[in-house]
Amino acid sequence: MIITGIIGYPLDMTLSPRMHKAAFEAKNINGVYLEISVEPARIKEVLDSLRVIGCRGVNVTNPHKETLLLFLTKLSEEAKMAGAVNTIVFDNDDLIGYNTDIFGLETLLHNLKIELHERNILLIGAGGAGRAAAYVIRSLNPKTFYIANRNFQKARQLAQQFDATAINISKLHSPLLTTDMVINATSVDLQDDVTPFMQRGSLYVDLNYKFPHKKRDGITMVNGLEMLVQQGARSFSLWTGEEAPVDVMKKALGLNHD
Repeated sequence: MIITGIIGYPLDMTLSPRMHKAAFEAKNINGVYLEISVEPARIKEVLDSLRVIGCRGVNVTNPHKETLLLFLTKLSEEAKMAGAVNTIVFDNDDLIGYNTDIFGLETLLHNLKIELHERNILLIGAGGAGRAAAYVIRSLNPKTFYIANRNFQKARQLAQQFDATAINISKLHSPLLTTDMVINATSVDLQDDVTPFMQRGSLYVDLNYKFPHKKRDGITMVNGLEMLVQQGARSFSLWTGEEAPVDVMKKALGLNHD
């Protein structure tokens, strides 16, 4: 049996088990996907226990995407550059960290035909998801790139790493008047705080799939479900060595309606 799962704290809502269960069934793989709520102080203990039971790998969500780096023996190049992981592969004595959020966001933008190189982009959030988003945004060479975060020091550090401009989250009004794409990488629903100040024709991309999107006249609203599927598909392949059944995973989350 292939044992996989997701670790986070608190782990109050996750759709990952639903899509991975569907993927295992579609590929005729005897596998399970566990929900594991782990307080930060117990993370090493839990990783050791998962290794003992023969776990193949886990996804990682808040608040562990950055702190887990301390317990890994190897990192993919993308995870190393982003400074955050969201997928771990157990490989004998090694714990290998990957950042499949990067692949997920790249694929989301590609599938929606969203170009970044001529856009003025505001990224809100400098945690694990924000670090992955910053990596993708910078690699696609936007016209201007702002990063805001509740903790301004974290915004400034991330901005320095990815050649962006840090701004205080309490002073978003001015940059919102000129940016044409906002990416929310926080765990807070910012739609009512941000979209009223965005110009028509702009894009609002929320990496968090938990918030129902509100319709905004003249603004394209994109939620994180597609990204969730794509990063999950990449994780599935890393754990199983099999091509992920992406359409099945989408259908499990209600993204396919045929």
